[in-house]
Amino acid sequence: MRKTIAKAVTWRLIGTAEIFAISFWMTGHITTAGHTAGFAAIASFLTYIVHELAWNGSFSRDRVAECGATVALRIIGLSTQITNRHSGVVNPSQNGPSL
Repeated sequence: MRKTIAKAVTWRLIGTAEIFAISFWMTGHITTAGHTAGFAAIASFLTYIVHELAWNGSFSRDRVAECGATVALRIIGLSTQITNRHSGVVNPSQNGPSL
């Protein structure tokens, strides 16, 4: 497992640098490039770990489906939080009671 994680980290460093460079070249915004590279790095790292574990026979079909659903829901929740934070949308529960 440690070798798998070490391989994932080194590969992601190379991939993240590549994604950052391409994103910066396409947008011209360092912040956008950083966010894009960071999100892609996390998603790719997790995908690689799951892929390696699946190839090593660590997951049953039911367990893979369960983990995939959990990860998908967390990614959707994270992307919604990031989008709301950058678009200025305020969580309705933070505004107090509505009239």
